[in-house]
Amino acid sequence: MVGMTISVPWNAAWSAEESYEIRPCRYASGCPALWSPHRPGVGKPIFARPHMVRQRRSIAEWRCTVCGEKTAPNDRWWFRLGDFRDGWFMTTEAPVHHACARHALKVCPHLRGREHDLEPMPGGFYILKSMIGGPVSERDFGLNFPPQGVVGHLKIAWPENRACWSNRHG
Repeated sequence: MVGMTISVPWNAAWSAEESYEIRPCRYASGCPALWSPHRPGVGKPIFARPHMVRQRRSIAEWRCTVCGEKTAPNDRWWFRLGDFRDGWFMTTEAPVHHACARHALKVCPHLRGREHDLEPMPGGFYILKSMIGGPVSERDFGLNFPPQGVVGHLKIAWPENRACWSNRHG
């Protein structure tokens, strides 16, 4: 778990990872997915964009997005970040350890002031594959996508009727 030395989250992308291919992904049930090289620590961190493969791995294996270690069921927290779409509350944010979350609240500008959103990870969720493709994706990633698209991120999703926290966003 985190020590006070972590300054870049485990799943953050780095400038040396900004090339893309389409490859089968074991974290997306072997489906074709957007892939980029694994070079954490090389170049500059891109805090606002998670690395595609590490993001999928963090959800598939319940890895903390801060330190990259697996979260135990009794130490699996989240920040209630996400939105409602088509009757579902969805997030691309994997859970974090409580200690890592407390550290992130201190060092991450995006999370400062969101202490009220930190809570144990609720159950009753589904893991969904977010499909990407089409002209905009082809332009953004410099690739030709198959007509059915490819997996981008994984999402944790709850049916809207189970999203009891939705009225607490502040």
